[in-house]
Amino acid sequence: MNDKAEVVKLEPTYSQRFTNVVVKEFGGTVGKLSLTPLQERLAQHLFVAIDTQLKSLEVKRALDKSKKDNAPIAWENINMNKLAIDSVHRIELGLDALIPNHIHPIPYWNKRLEKYDLSLDVGYVGKDYYKRKMALEPPLDIRYELVYSNDEFMPIKKSALSEVESYEFKIKNAFDRGEVVGGFGYISYTDPKKNTLVLVTKDDMEKSRKAAKSDAFWKPHPTQMQFVVLVRRTTAKINVDPEKVNASLMAVEMDETVQAADRDIEENANKEALDIDSEKEQIIEIDKNGEVQTVEERKAAGEMTSIEPEDDEHQVQAPRQKFQDDIRSAANILGVKRYAAILQECGHEIISKVPEKEFDKYRRVSSRP
Repeated sequence: MNDKAEVVKLEPTYSQRFTNVVVKEFGGTVGKLSLTPLQERLAQHLFVAIDTQLKSLEVKRALDKSKKDNAPIAWENINMNKLAIDSVHRIELGLDALIPNHIHPIPYWNKRLEKYDLSLDVGYVGKDYYKRKMALEPPLDIRYELVYSNDEFMPIKKSALSEVESYEFKIKNAFDRGEVVGGFGYISYTDPKKNTLVLVTKDDMEKSRKAAKSDAFWKPHPTQMQFVVLVRRTTAKINVDPEKVNASLMAVEMDETVQAADRDIEENANKEALDIDSEKEQIIEIDKNGEVQTVEERKAAGEMTSIEPEDDEHQVQAPRQKFQDDIRSAANILGVKRYAAILQECGHEIISKVPEKEFDKYRRVSSRP
C-alpha cells in the first residue's frame, strides 16, 4: 500500500492560459504587469468573448466558398502581441467584454505578418462607462433620448432668465411617435449650474451614416445606430480628469480617433476578414462638432488646418503638436509595434507625415459613428 498522498496537478483553464499569455506578451513589449483579481476576471471574460467570436466567424468562413483558401480564424493565427497590448488597455479601463456593447472583437487580416489582428473596438455602452469613470467631475446621471416627430421637445439654454440648462420633453403618443428627427443628451451634476444639454440633429446623424463605409448596420438598424451617435456625441462633452489620465485611456481614445491610420475596417467587418497590407498612412481631421473634414473644406471655411509645412515642401506634419506628442508618448510608453510597421512600409520617419497632395485621398472615416 502506498502511504504517500497522490498529488494531482491542476492544469490552468483556457481563460487562465489566455490571461498568462497577455501578461507575458505585454511584459515582453512594455514592461512588467501585475493584474488585480478584478482585472484577471475581466481578462477571462475577454477570452470568452473573443473565443466565441472567433468560433462563430470561422464557421462562416468555412461555409463561404470565396474564403475557403483563407487562413482559419483561430487562436493559432492571431497576432498575440497586439492583442495583449490592446487587451490590457481595455482591462485597465474596467471594460467587461461579456457586457453587451462594451467591447467588439473584430479580426482583420495582416498580410505582412500573415496573421489576424484583433481590433477590440469599444462599444457605446463601454464608452459611456469609462467616460463617467474618468470624468473630472463624475456626473450624477446622463440621459439619452431620441426625439420623434410627434414628440414635444423644447431646449432651455442657460440665459439671464435661466441659470440652469434644461429642457422640456413630452411623449404625446407612445405608440405612434413618428420618425426620428434628432436627439438630446442631458448630463446632470451635483451643481445644477454645470448641467449640460447636448443636441444632436437629424443632419448630424445623417453625416455619421454617410461617413460609414457601408449600410451593413445602418440599413437594418437605423434607430439603434442613431442612438449610438447620440451617446458618442454626448459623452464627448464630458471633461476628463487630468489626474486620471493614463496610458490606457490615451491608447483607447487614440485608437478611436486615428484607427484609420492603422486599418481599414468596414461596417460589417465582424463578418469578414480584411486585407490591410496595401493600406498607407491615413489621418482624419475632426472639427469642434466632431465631424471629419478635409483640408480643403477647412481652408474654404477660413479655419486653421492641422497641417503644418515642413522643410520638405512635399511633406506635411499632422495633426498639430499636442496630438503629435500624444502619438509619440503612446509609442514610447506603450511600445506600439503596429505604428513602427506602418512607418516601415510608408518610408516615413514619423507616423504623422503624409504627402499633402494625397492627404485627402488617403484619409478614412471610422465606420462606427
